[in-house]
Amino acid sequence: MNGSMSRVPVVFPIRFATRNAAVQTTTRELSPKGVSVRCLEPPLKGTLIAMKLYLPGRRDGLAAQGLVREITPGGEAGFWADFHQLGMPEQAEITELLARRERAGAAKPIGAIAVQPISQASIDDARRAFPRIPARFAVRFATVQDFVLEYAANISAGGVFVHSPDPPPLKSIVRVEMQLPGGGPSVPARGVVVHRVSKEEAEARGTIPGMGVQFMDADDDFRTRIDAAIEKILGT
Repeated sequence: MNGSMSRVPVVFPIRFATRNAAVQTTTRELSPKGVSVRCLEPPLKGTLIAMKLYLPGRRDGLAAQGLVREITPGGEAGFWADFHQLGMPEQAEITELLARRERAGAAKPIGAIAVQPISQASIDDARRAFPRIPARFAVRFATVQDFVLEYAANISAGGVFVHSPDPPPLKSIVRVEMQLPGGGPSVPARGVVVHRVSKEEAEARGTIPGMGVQFMDADDDFRTRIDAAIEKILGT
């Protein structure tokens, strides 16, 4: 089996470090042999990186090394890294997560009826490793234009849903500044639009328009602030 086989779409936070920088970002896919990482400025092909995979139930992260094998440009910007000398316990943990994700991705949403189409949002929920938590706080976001003030409807360890009557297109790269619960200065990050609900779609569904933004390319302070905000929302 090579790194291109048995890839399962799954999103969770990941930290990688080279000799020059450390980046907190998120994943796209995972396999027993490697991981796909979202990143606008990926390391060079052949670079050996240190990684921490923040898998569900692993607050401290699973430590691993990876060798950058593929670079992906454009709206899916990032890279694929093959695991390098991964231990047996770590391999077993990843294999178990993949098995759970495959079962979740194949499962029909609770309450679904056979004649009803399964929405992309339902599929995305099944593939998300961390649940979305309802929350409301101020968010400023921008693409190439000026920042617009809106609010978040929910947040997870890997991203945020931002209310917007005119959300940017899918795969747009956006800058966000979040005024997270708990106070303190706003938290900046970059992200990619992975889910979009137009005003017309929202009216038809009885929901709110906006965009799901998957976090990318932040620093260690960002991850600390996000985790603390989620704990505060949950009251833990």
